[in-house]
Amino acid sequence: MICPECSKENLKKVEFCSYCQAKLQLRKTRILSDLTSQEIVHIIESDLRGAYPPQGMSLAKSDGPDAIWRITGVLDKYFNNVTYVSWAPEEAPIRVKRLIEKFNTYGVDYTWWISPSSSLVDLPKLLEANGMVYQEDFPGMAIDLQNLHDEYAELTDIQGLEISLINNKVQLNDFVHAYIVATDSNPQMQSGLARLFTMSGYKKTDNWSLYSATLHGKTVATTALFTGDGVAGIYLVSTIPEVRRRNIATTIVTFALKEARDAGYNIGTLQASEEGIGLYQKLGFSKYCSFPLYTRYYLG
Repeated sequence: MICPECSKENLKKVEFCSYCQAKLQLRKTRILSDLTSQEIVHIIESDLRGAYPPQGMSLAKSDGPDAIWRITGVLDKYFNNVTYVSWAPEEAPIRVKRLIEKFNTYGVDYTWWISPSSSLVDLPKLLEANGMVYQEDFPGMAIDLQNLHDEYAELTDIQGLEISLINNKVQLNDFVHAYIVATDSNPQMQSGLARLFTMSGYKKTDNWSLYSATLHGKTVATTALFTGDGVAGIYLVSTIPEVRRRNIATTIVTFALKEARDAGYNIGTLQASEEGIGLYQKLGFSKYCSFPLYTRYYLG
């Protein structure tokens, strides 16, 4: 079947009647070596826009066509953000100002991801002029899951480590608590983040799968897998401080990617932090782009 999006005859199997789901099936069956670098960047961007923050709970939002952003009210900058804008250059100054003013009215920290495909060359200056601060560039990475270097996940020296899929409220609360401790986040976001994941359908759909690593019954690491855009997107990777540098993060990420591969997904994507990029390169990920991230903290 010829894809209505890219006009290529590579949709191997039609199982859905809607265009959107057919597009997901197309992406699921494609492999990295068939894609141009530009197509890979588009897929990495698209996955971020669909995944982050998780859908299902919002105080205000836009799902396009010219802007994608969401305010969840969770007390953390990564769960209130802008992931895409497409404005005419002459409109950009006032549009940026108005959107930042809207975020400010909700009294939360927030972030703005600048997409690699953004045509607004002055966007960084506009963000800074409106009080946002550059944080860092997050590499956009991808991997052919058939080439996943899963042997690195077998190097952990910790006995009693178990990885499991979150499927109940007790496990979910432990997952959120470990993530907060590992990322040194505001403890007051516990209930809001648990509610966000619940409303995102983490156990009702196959779009989100949350995984935890437990050590003798205590949750020590987390990761999340988003497959709603037809690829395996990795998010929320964290390890509590006392068990770091023992390959636990490598193990749990590899476990999630192998689950996706077994389910038929061919491509993995993520946005890496500075401390995480080495881990992902060892697993076989390559960098294809960068996402400059700007942050604004609510001062009260």
